[in-house]
Amino acid sequence: MKLLALDTATTACSVACWSNGSIISGREEFASRRQAEIVMPMIETVMGEANLDYASLDLIAVTNGPGSFTGVRIGLATARGLALASNVPLVSITTLEALAAGAPHDERQGRVVLATLDARRDQVYGQFFREDGQAAGAPFAGAAETLPERLMQASRNTPKLLLVGSGADMAAQIFDPCDQDYLKSASPPHPQAATIATHFAGIENDIIVSEPVAPLYLRAPGVGPIK
Repeated sequence: MKLLALDTATTACSVACWSNGSIISGREEFASRRQAEIVMPMIETVMGEANLDYASLDLIAVTNGPGSFTGVRIGLATARGLALASNVPLVSITTLEALAAGAPHDERQGRVVLATLDARRDQVYGQFFREDGQAAGAPFAGAAETLPERLMQASRNTPKLLLVGSGADMAAQIFDPCDQDYLKSASPPHPQAATIATHFAGIENDIIVSEPVAPLYLRAPGVGPIK
């Protein structure tokens, strides 16, 4: 399988190519608000290093949120344009799924994974996952202080937790007074295109391509039209 993966949904921008069983080229840059400026040059560089043309790809994969509203739109628009122009199937993964997938296997053992992104205003985007990576609840947006209650809803007992993502420090502050057993992952606090590519390569025979790929926002924009 040959695939191109990209993520622009958070403060980082990353691109990776998978071919012949491994990541063969990749780039990552902390972009803040420069995703639109740098993502296509990064893609061209990575595709050139991989010696691939777009028509030879079997799949293009992109994160569809939650995250920065602008970042999510940039990633989806870029991936959709490339997929349409090259007649290549397009698939998506949420940023929370990508964060959970990036946690090392030894950290996961015996723990429920809580993937979170700092959504600002003392809120997080989050989702619980079982040790095997399967979802243990729906993605949510809410105040960080609601995390213990959400954990109880996701699990009947009080499991050990693995905290991943940019909201891990916020989550830790909430769980500390509860004496909750948790481990903060050493994995990056943002999604990575290499993880996304590896994920889809690993489930190659189970990929379901649906159109169109839609954004996952979880909450309304913080700004709107002036009335």
